[in-house]
Amino acid sequence: MKKLTLLFILLFLISCAKDDGDSYAKDLIGNWTGYKQNNSYYITSITTQTVTNPYIAGTGLITLDGAEEATLQYIYMYSSHGLTQIAVAQKVFGITSEGNNYILNIYDYGDFGSFSQLFKTSANASDTYEGELEFSVESQTISVTGGALYHESVDDSVMIVGTLSLVQSDVVSGTAVELGNLDWIFENYEFSMNINDDKTFEQIIITITGDTEETSGTWNADSDEITLHYPNYSKTFSYSVSATSLEMTYNNDLCVLTPDECLPQYELMYDMENGSLDQVVQVKTTYFSK
Repeated sequence: MKKLTLLFILLFLISCAKDDGDSYAKDLIGNWTGYKQNNSYYITSITTQTVTNPYIAGTGLITLDGAEEATLQYIYMYSSHGLTQIAVAQKVFGITSEGNNYILNIYDYGDFGSFSQLFKTSANASDTYEGELEFSVESQTISVTGGALYHESVDDSVMIVGTLSLVQSDVVSGTAVELGNLDWIFENYEFSMNINDDKTFEQIIITITGDTEETSGTWNADSDEITLHYPNYSKTFSYSVSATSLEMTYNNDLCVLTPDECLPQYELMYDMENGSLDQVVQVKTTYFSK
């Protein structure tokens, strides 16, 4: 009888230990170095429809020549209140990337004319070119046939020509649909995290602009999820871990705080029916090694 009692006590203590969060994979403990991040966007609509997919390269190219040289291949466009806006970029919209990026915005006011801006962004600087372009829009395709944009402060100009068609995807009512998936391989960006067995962690990020961000906090985990408690907020990640590799995935509901302001902006970007977008989630998976 005494042996049975001791056995029950032991099982109870083990159960309590798991309830306190000790069911996490012990391989979590250690100093991890991030080397890659995968980004994807999922949208949920309340109606079945065809939408613009700005996260997949379109058909064709818009070419920059002159003071800047690049090819642009990502595109979305929409019309609202008499304005048609076309946005074309060198790199995928909404996902962090390193190196230079170019975004061309064309604003078509119909009988009132048009205006175009080219933005060049890099880690530590940006440039803007402005002016008018000769272009036409037919269905989901824009053709730029001539014109130049001029730098806002120096005597430089960029000639722009080319034809580019956007990509469309079908979404089904009530079903989360992935629109894009892209890997970001860290080059100038650095991300290290030390997960300690005393339930504390330290995190150091060196951004693409060279700034260093250091933070620390506490954590708790089970066999599937880990929650990092930062000084003013907490984030819960699903994870997969081995002795030498760690994957942490965070689902970021982009419009959960201000849906009335946020969702209509994405409806324009995706050219969706007004009021039909229910949710936009960015899924980020960061890959670490020891």
